Amino acid sequence: MYTIGIAGGSGTGKSTIAAHIAQRYQGVHIDADVVAHRVLEDAQVIGEIRREFGAGVVDIDGSVNRRRLGVYVFSDAGRRAALGAIVHPAIVVRCASEVEAAREKGAAVAVVDAALLMEVDMLIAFDFTIALTCDPEIRMARLRGRGGWSEDELRSRLDAQSGLEKHFYKADAVVDTGPSLPEVLAAVDRLLDERMSRRQE
Repeated sequence: MYTIGIAGGSGTGKSTIAAHIAQRYQGVHIDADVVAHRVLEDAQVIGEIRREFGAGVVDIDGSVNRRRLGVYVFSDAGRRAALGAIVHPAIVVRCASEVEAAREKGAAVAVVDAALLMEVDMLIAFDFTIALTCDPEIRMARLRGRGGWSEDELRSRLDAQSGLEKHFYKADAVVDTGPSLPEVLAAVDRLLDERMSRRQE
């Protein structure tokens, strides 16, 4: 099975590109954000978050209020690090487990998209990694289109991810996702076609 990692901040198109690759190669797409949502439903994780950040980030039904938690942590590097220490280990283990499950089912390709792919040890031996970069204002425009967050919240979110690109030297390729989606997907396809053909030689 061929494993591909996609890194990049919010609004760079990670999930769109990862889903495209998985569909093109009839593979499996593992979205770390989706995995993170499931991790935040774990009772032990909820308890640790409540102890670290207080009851204000937990709703009356006992679930984590992800928006309130996000607003609280994205504006403070110390809080982000504390949250990461709670959730990242579980996210990494679950992503690795899903890759292995795809392998056991005979999938030809597994694509993992995760913002922190270049920063943390994902416990996955990737065959190819792509880092996505994009002008911050384009990213802002894309995130505005999704709705649900204020302008200040979006700025805080992007500011919190400002250091991601210093790790992009670890990637096998860096793709600018500022151009139109068809152009970006074509560029990604060319990269993978070249890589795959080289692997088969």
